Amino acid sequence: MRIEQGNSLLRVKAANQATILRLIYYLGPVKRADIAEQLELTLPTITTNVNSMISAGIVREVSVRDANQARIGRKARLLEVVPEAYHFIGIESTGTRRCVSVTDYCGRPLYSHYDEQVYADYRRSMEETCQVVMNCLKHCRLKLEDISGVCFGLPGWVDREEGVLRVHPRTQWSNKNICKDFQELTGYQGTVIVENNACVRAIGAQFRRRREMENVQSFAYLFVDTGIACPLIVNMANYLGSVVGAGEVGHMVMEANGRQCVCGNRGCLEAYSSDYAVIQRCEEALRQGKAAGLKELCGQMRPEMFQIMKAQRQGDKDVAAIVEDAVKVLGTAVANIINFTCPEKILIDCKLFGLEKNRTLLLEQADRNLCNKTYRGSEFLFVEPDHTSGALGAAAVAINHALETHLTVE
Repeated sequence: MRIEQGNSLLRVKAANQATILRLIYYLGPVKRADIAEQLELTLPTITTNVNSMISAGIVREVSVRDANQARIGRKARLLEVVPEAYHFIGIESTGTRRCVSVTDYCGRPLYSHYDEQVYADYRRSMEETCQVVMNCLKHCRLKLEDISGVCFGLPGWVDREEGVLRVHPRTQWSNKNICKDFQELTGYQGTVIVENNACVRAIGAQFRRRREMENVQSFAYLFVDTGIACPLIVNMANYLGSVVGAGEVGHMVMEANGRQCVCGNRGCLEAYSSDYAVIQRCEEALRQGKAAGLKELCGQMRPEMFQIMKAQRQGDKDVAAIVEDAVKVLGTAVANIINFTCPEKILIDCKLFGLEKNRTLLLEQADRNLCNKTYRGSEFLFVEPDHTSGALGAAAVAINHALETHLTVE
């Protein structure tokens, strides 16, 4: 890794500090000498920049005994970021559920709020979300001015540059200026980022697994919810333009003139393998007097995914057939993704894969449809679905932005 050069000494120092800080953040606790080696800078340059960040309360020294020097009792002075130096807010709002998380500089949650509700009216949704944010801050004994960045993770097509939600596939919200509206409703003057929720989950997964993912150059994150998306992450960045739908593989056509999709087309992956599609097919089975096991679990109510998975686990054959159909189509889609992008890893965030046999079926179907057997090098990792993953991922995006734009120069 090399430092960005510039004509201005101030600019070079700022670039040095930002790069050093990122290295301390992702590799810490770390020695000054290791930083100097990686960045090809002198030790005095590292020390000067680090001392500025220590004075600013962003970085601190920790005393850890060096394993190679344990016999003579020397201790290495290592560097790490100060978790309390900054705070961030991550928000995931899908139109049917919402999660707000307040985190420290290390992305650790200080407080999270989760609720489920259908939000048809955009203005009401934003007003309620802003109130939830204020309540979360109150719980953490923080103020808006203590927050160094906010990120919204939203489904659909977003314009990162403008902070605008261009199209929300379920609510039909369009051209909503999330950044401007949040700042007006709360009075917040800091950075507000708008990103697709599949992207924030992907970056959040890499962020939380940074030791495991340290040398991974590219990975795909298949997120299955009411819709389906699969962003490709390359070097911590979504490999797409400024106006993105996060790899909307949900509208990859799997069957010409197939099932009707909510987008208006036919045969889309979402019409076969999304949560919405699985629930819809289970409802059809219930109306036909089938899926007796599921009927016992949901009664007269609309079935939920956890009930569907429980019914399959308990041996409901009708439910099992529906789930297996969804998994097979998804497996073919995964093969298409690998054929096209060949990522090092594929992380799969989907409620269907709490059962091992569904995972096995997916892998078999994907393998069957690979165009080149050398592509089998892609490693599959199954992510346990979690209510807070999207919000914590959004906070991770805000933290990463703060690291990229950091400026502390003396």
